[in-house]
Amino acid sequence: MTEKIRNYHDKLNQTLLTRNRVRSSEDDHQLEFVEEINGVAFINDSKSIRLTATRNALEAIETSVVLIVGGDDRDNDYSVIAQQVKQKVVAVVYLGHYSDKILKYYSSHKMLFGKASTIKEAVQIAAAYSLSGDVVLFSPACPSYHAYDNYKNRGNEFKDVVKNLKK
Repeated sequence: MTEKIRNYHDKLNQTLLTRNRVRSSEDDHQLEFVEEINGVAFINDSKSIRLTATRNALEAIETSVVLIVGGDDRDNDYSVIAQQVKQKVVAVVYLGHYSDKILKYYSSHKMLFGKASTIKEAVQIAAAYSLSGDVVLFSPACPSYHAYDNYKNRGNEFKDVVKNLKK
């Protein structure tokens, strides 16, 4: 009986940690909690179109991260987030045509790396790479001029894909 109580408390504590492991924002598309699936929190940070914003998002997360990043790279210097990536990121899923560039910066880190053509594919890869307790963070660090009219449309697609993943 004691084991069942301990397991219940472990699950309860995990749920509370999930809710508290990200200092979220009340703004849509900025550290916006979308869903928790199998103990993994999915966070929409589509508003982050610069590396400094992605760095701030990573600093707001207090657990391991599967980072979805990319879009129309504007000669980004990925060393800007190197420290946060080294400390927290367990996998990077890159959207766009510049995956070789980001791989160059992070290939020395022990992490998984995936390349996706669509947000749906990126979310599927990130979900496969993540473990219970992780956060999947969609923080592109780039605009997506060619694929979306604005960050809101891109963020809404991310949210729709995540919600459909749960079904």
